[in-house]
Amino acid sequence: MKKTFEKLFSCLGEKISKSICSEITDFKNINEIRIIVNQKPVVYIKNKAFKLKTDSVSIKEIQNIFASLCEFSVHAYKNEICEGFITSEGGIRTGICGTAIYENEKITGIKDISALNIRIPHEIEDSAEKLFKYKNSSILIIGPPYSGKTTVLRDYSKYISTCKRVCIVDERTEIAGTYRGVPNFDIGSSTVLNGFIKKDGIKIAVRSMAPEIIICDEFGDEKDISSALFAMKSGVKIVASMHSSDEYDFVTKPFVKEILNYKIFDYFAFINSKFEIYKILSAKEMII
Repeated sequence: MKKTFEKLFSCLGEKISKSICSEITDFKNINEIRIIVNQKPVVYIKNKAFKLKTDSVSIKEIQNIFASLCEFSVHAYKNEICEGFITSEGGIRTGICGTAIYENEKITGIKDISALNIRIPHEIEDSAEKLFKYKNSSILIIGPPYSGKTTVLRDYSKYISTCKRVCIVDERTEIAGTYRGVPNFDIGSSTVLNGFIKKDGIKIAVRSMAPEIIICDEFGDEKDISSALFAMKSGVKIVASMHSSDEYDFVTKPFVKEILNYKIFDYFAFINSKFEIYKILSAKEMII
């Protein structure tokens, strides 16, 4: 973690780094830094906001931070930028706000960047402990943003790889935090398909890596369902996450009826904003 912050501070510049160091003591629990043009930076610790006392951030400072996060090679990050984020060493993911550049109805870049949302991932030992007894099952982890879904997936990957062949389809480079081919997090002996969109990654994993478990993040559209069915019919279990505030919100989401009807998942684990798995329901207990 210390190395992660040293690298990040070198990108943030002296003004913001000094302000964080002088005003924030609980470094290990920082989960987000929001930098918005003409605003003071805001640091989030366990989702509680702390506005720094330093000067507001200029557009030039944001441009310099962005270039530094891209290692001064923005072109190398073009594909990620078109998806609205970049991933840096340590698994740090930075969301980007600016002006979209379209070509033939497809985003080809983002210019005039005006805000950066730097999300700092964490490893929490045994955060997935309540799921360990379901090691022979497909599981969907459900919770609101910033509730720790990816952290749980990461911990589960580490545990389950001790007894199963595991492949992580890491579309946004968040679960394993792969940087230049090397995972930054302890995912045990799990293999990683990094940057593959799920529909491609799941098929490649099934066909080439002979997994017993495939782990992926951000599940929830028709292509994901189709890919999961392909894996299921191949005898492979899926462990994934999905955004939703609670079980009542979950069952009203598009495609959830299909997820339940096709019996893709055996269990549904719900996480709250306090980073707690507070409920686990079997597929039979899920009623629309």
